[in-house]
Amino acid sequence: MAQNDENLANLDLNELRAEIDEIDQAMQALIIRRTRVVQAVGAFKDRQIAQGSKVHVPYRPAREARIMRTLVRRHDGAFPKTALIQIWRELIAAGTRLEAPYTVALCRDADGQDCWELARLNFGCLNEIVEFDSQLEAIHALEDGRAAVGVFPAPVPGEGHSWWPLIGPESAVRVVSKLPFGGRPVGRGEDTEGFVLAAIELEESGDDRTLFVVTVDLPGDEAALRKDFAKACPGSAILGVFTPDATNHCFVLVDVPGFLCNQGENFRRTLLDHGLKCGDVRVLGAYGVPIPADEM
Repeated sequence: MAQNDENLANLDLNELRAEIDEIDQAMQALIIRRTRVVQAVGAFKDRQIAQGSKVHVPYRPAREARIMRTLVRRHDGAFPKTALIQIWRELIAAGTRLEAPYTVALCRDADGQDCWELARLNFGCLNEIVEFDSQLEAIHALEDGRAAVGVFPAPVPGEGHSWWPLIGPESAVRVVSKLPFGGRPVGRGEDTEGFVLAAIELEESGDDRTLFVVTVDLPGDEAALRKDFAKACPGSAILGVFTPDATNHCFVLVDVPGFLCNQGENFRRTLLDHGLKCGDVRVLGAYGVPIPADEM
């Protein structure tokens, strides 16, 4: 029988172990029950597809972000929040795999950095991870359905080559999440940050940022460009600048507070109002803001 906290101090070692066994049994029973509900969700979606609905990748990063934030807010006790989140990551990944197994695409950046550990922690121990030879090939795999999601290293300021300029305006692939979301892995990849890319609809999580690609006239000074963007949009950050050969313009990847996926033209007008000579503005994606380290 489950004991309250006051009675635990009066139990001997065998009784405490018996208490743990009883809790484990109850937890496993809930996992089995949860799985049956997940299977019912999958059956519901199958019926919708049979009636003509579009097949979707079973990945809802905005919903996952809300779940993880709730877990952290209501958690109490000595059990680490990072480990708690990882338990739910495995539960969610195993559940989505019941709906449809999916492949996770990886590639290295120019310095050989990859996001293998972030991908495994976020998408669980069962989903296949495939490393592609080039960033462009990994993006093509997302576009043609050979991979459902991809995990790419976060752009590094001043980096000469990155994946984000390879995603054309016509591509359905977008940034949909940022990793790590809650707590960092220990060991390989503990300092790595990455973005998850997928050809899925963007959803609001309640605390989000939006990525825009902005075409601007070539700046005389990149530091001045960063200052101009910060003035036009407080809280924004330039993640990368790409200048095509033999052109008089560059592309700027800017990270902006808020879920602004339907406000590209408004953002462009704001930049123009602050004196930035910009052309096209397009959304590259949006992501739920990761849980701050001081909350973990």
